[in-house]
Amino acid sequence: MSRVGLWVYVSLLCAAIAVIGWRLQDGLPLDTNIVAMLPQSDRAEWVARAEAAERTQGTDQLIALVGHADFETARAAALELGQALVDGGILKSAQSDTGLSTLKHLNEILFPHRTELLSEGDRRLLATGQEQVLIDRALVQILSPLSLADAELIRRDPFLLLPNYLSASTENRSKLLSRANVLAVEEKGKWYVLVRGKLVGNPFDKGFQTRTLQVFEDTARKLGKSHGDITILKTGAVFYGEHAYRQAENEAGFIGMISLIGIIVLNFFVFRSFQPLALSLLAIASGIAGGLAVTLLFFGTLQLLALVFGAGLIGISVDYAFHYFCERFKKENSVPAARARAIRSGLTLGLVSSVLGFITLALTPFPGLQQIALFSASGLTLAYLTVLYAFPYLDRAKPFTHGDKFLAFSMLLHHFWWRPEHRKWRYLLVSLLVLAGLFGATRIVVDDDVRRLQSLPQALQAEEQAIRLLAGIENQTHRFFVRGSNTEEVLQTEEALAIDLAALRASGKIGNYRMISQFVPSRVRQLENQKLIDETLMPKLDEQMAVIGLSGAPPYHRADGVLTLDQLSAAALPGLFSQLRIYTTPGIVVHAVTLSGVNDRTALSALAEKSENIALISQADSLSKTFGAYRLRALIMLAIAYCVVWVFLSLRYGIFGSIKVMMPSMSAVLLAPCLLALTGEPFTFFNAMSLMLIFAIGLDYALFNRESSGERQRRAMLANGLSTISTLLAFGLLSLSETFAIHAFGITILVGITLAYVLAPLASDLDHPMTEPL
Repeated sequence: MSRVGLWVYVSLLCAAIAVIGWRLQDGLPLDTNIVAMLPQSDRAEWVARAEAAERTQGTDQLIALVGHADFETARAAALELGQALVDGGILKSAQSDTGLSTLKHLNEILFPHRTELLSEGDRRLLATGQEQVLIDRALVQILSPLSLADAELIRRDPFLLLPNYLSASTENRSKLLSRANVLAVEEKGKWYVLVRGKLVGNPFDKGFQTRTLQVFEDTARKLGKSHGDITILKTGAVFYGEHAYRQAENEAGFIGMISLIGIIVLNFFVFRSFQPLALSLLAIASGIAGGLAVTLLFFGTLQLLALVFGAGLIGISVDYAFHYFCERFKKENSVPAARARAIRSGLTLGLVSSVLGFITLALTPFPGLQQIALFSASGLTLAYLTVLYAFPYLDRAKPFTHGDKFLAFSMLLHHFWWRPEHRKWRYLLVSLLVLAGLFGATRIVVDDDVRRLQSLPQALQAEEQAIRLLAGIENQTHRFFVRGSNTEEVLQTEEALAIDLAALRASGKIGNYRMISQFVPSRVRQLENQKLIDETLMPKLDEQMAVIGLSGAPPYHRADGVLTLDQLSAAALPGLFSQLRIYTTPGIVVHAVTLSGVNDRTALSALAEKSENIALISQADSLSKTFGAYRLRALIMLAIAYCVVWVFLSLRYGIFGSIKVMMPSMSAVLLAPCLLALTGEPFTFFNAMSLMLIFAIGLDYALFNRESSGERQRRAMLANGLSTISTLLAFGLLSLSETFAIHAFGITILVGITLAYVLAPLASDLDHPMTEPL
């Protein structure tokens, strides 16, 4: 027994606890955003950056509709809710009003440029010599008793160029209307008032999610008491993220309890002692502490799926403990130091093989895989040190006096593979597995649809759909990104794209589109507009002024330069357009063009192919494509990991001997997806990820079979059996999860680990047993 090893273990454990205590001062920084596990898109760098920026824009919003039969009651409740969310540190500001001061400021900026701004329809009329239509429209608006144009506006803009431009360019398809300085809609005798704002914190941070929901629910209860029958509809990524975490937490609690009960029952049933259970829990806790500390130290936050996967791999630490305690069934010369020496070779080879595999995984440019690899490798290392160097100092028990029946039963599987009398049954089983695998391989269906990542809660989905229907918000599934070296270049590209989009809209292939150039045209377009107005409307200005009774100097004066987008801050732009400015950096500007009612994606793809500065984006399709790419990369890295481990094991078993040792694990990895396909389960990124766990655990089962011989073989087989039961308890139950990603993970583990255990005895070599320990 090594005191150096013990001190190394104690030092690392204390360091891990210190790091965890330091990083958890404000709670566990758990990130429930599965998409954050992904690297940047494989598309061009500017597109990847734009996707990341836009994704942030979409997730930092909270939207609610407060409903009541009485408008004033709904309005008061909405204002109270918005203020409570601001005071509670949830929203930066609550936008329940219509922003009249902002609109006034916007008019002041645009008014000097009124002769340079034309809507698509007005520009078309002037270009085709139909300027009289615009003149007549202005007269009707001015002379109408319901006209909203005051005398000052008419005097300064007799053609009403700016009001008509604003009306066309900011066309509001929403059902929400301004009333008493709030946006509201009436539906079936009930008024709904809008509350919206930007979140102060990260919508995928567990602590912020909990605080948001608490403030929201507390305020909703107070409003219900003070205002009576109040209806509150809400939506936002923060609510979906909170539900995902709560669901995972509940499932983890249930599964963890069942797993713990299973481990306790196994310990007392097989070992009939409390000490093995206590030391097993020490190994588990040490492994999780090591993995958690190193991951938090390097990444700062922890991905939910990385925690699930990493903690699962730390379950191997229970396997290490089982192998140690099964050595107590050796009745002669069984002392703690001898028990540790007996399993050192298998443990060391298993640890190094797993760590090599995960180091290979960590080399991918994939944040999620990197976290999983680091958590697993560091956690397994600390669990290994616990069993080999802490157990012998804490274990003072004598050898077990029972266990002959357990040992004999554990060898039945080994005898099945190696005794001549079972040859026919062996051939039958292998034939069935091969045939099932081949048939299953033809039925594998790959599904990378990102929409299957989580089973979205029906209640939240219903609320979101109700908000969309009430507000008249279209679900925009596609968009273009437009790039240029400066804003002017991007605006010109948008205007060229608009010609094609208008044709698609006319043919019914899309419903509508929205771009910034509809509100702030390019410099070239503004100069063209000015020329059109000079040539068509200005010659008739005197006549127009005479008809409406104006005299004096002409009201239209040239502005100093054209209107530029830089003159308008994000706050000054109407909400429809402010979100289309994706990012601006020296030398590159990117805008979005939103599309609704898309009926022909092929036509849109053809437009994107016309220029390298235009990219067609569908967030769901883009993420699905990325998951597909990294599903394939995960499988490639798994193959590379096997190659690395093969080289390492060849040093001990030789080239062909190492292949024999790896064959059970490889067979389980290959067969699991095929057998699952027979049940109709699709193969996804998460199924591919779970194969890494089968690789690591299955290799351990085989290594212990190869490193054991004689009487030691019985104890190794018993430990493998106990490990399999504990692993299936921990992960087989994950297949019952409502979260698709976790379900896929669990069901693959259930099948794969079972196969790995059943095939593990094939790694034995009865003719050349390993007698020299490491």
